[in-house]
Amino acid sequence: MKAIHVCQGLLLWVAALLPVAPWAQNTVPPQKAVPQPSDVIDCNTFAAQDGRLALISKLCTFALTYRSKLPDFIAQQTTTSHGARSTIVIKSQVTYRQGLEQYSQITVNGKALPPDTPLPTNVHLITSGEFGPLLINLFEVPDSTEFKFVKTDALDSSPVSVFDFHLPKDKNSFWAIRAPRGETLKPEFRGRLWLDSETGRIVREEVEPVVNENTTWIHSVKLDADYAMTRVGDLGTFLLPTKSESKMCLGGPQYLVSCTTNVVVFHDYRKFIATSRILPAGSQP
Repeated sequence: MKAIHVCQGLLLWVAALLPVAPWAQNTVPPQKAVPQPSDVIDCNTFAAQDGRLALISKLCTFALTYRSKLPDFIAQQTTTSHGARSTIVIKSQVTYRQGLEQYSQITVNGKALPPDTPLPTNVHLITSGEFGPLLINLFEVPDSTEFKFVKTDALDSSPVSVFDFHLPKDKNSFWAIRAPRGETLKPEFRGRLWLDSETGRIVREEVEPVVNENTTWIHSVKLDADYAMTRVGDLGTFLLPTKSESKMCLGGPQYLVSCTTNVVVFHDYRKFIATSRILPAGSQP
């Protein structure tokens, strides 16, 4: 799966520190190494340690098989980026094939972006990764993330169980942010999960890094992602992201705080169909 990149080097969320630009068209990141048996988390340990974490054990089991159970599909992604002085709409086609995302047919305010062309410099915040890393990374490294039951609640009139999670800085090997001056940091992270109280399916995830404004110029960063059972053509119904919202505010003791908010909507999911052409012998492709 791809990292979450922000243009201009302002922010970087990653599943691993991959030297790829996930918003470059026709780009596919390298496959991750297959975890060895000793590296695989035992999902039952959460419920064994605290009965209130039984749903976390269910989510863990689901997350570790999530990527392999998704079909190959195509979806449309519409990102509306609200900055201090402008609003930019970015549209793209997301192809999910064999567990990897690929972006193509990118337009910025209705104008096509040629392949292998970086986004304009006035696009400050771009996210990706909602198809896996935001959820899967929480469970891929044993003993890295701490969970705590908070309460039962209702979300969109449905009963949910709410859990906080904490990723200490010294155990963070998979999420990072890039500060305005270009340095890459692996800070402490905290977040919240809303799970269906019966099935343990994820409904919403909130992620927030803990950063020092005085040294990073990052006043605050936050990302929310919503998930729902979604139909993909005639392939069936799968748990997929429907919307995410991210907000990044830059500033410091001697600078005004300036914020960028992105609202990303995923829509028009459909089956991936490979196309091919049969050419006569000797003809040019």
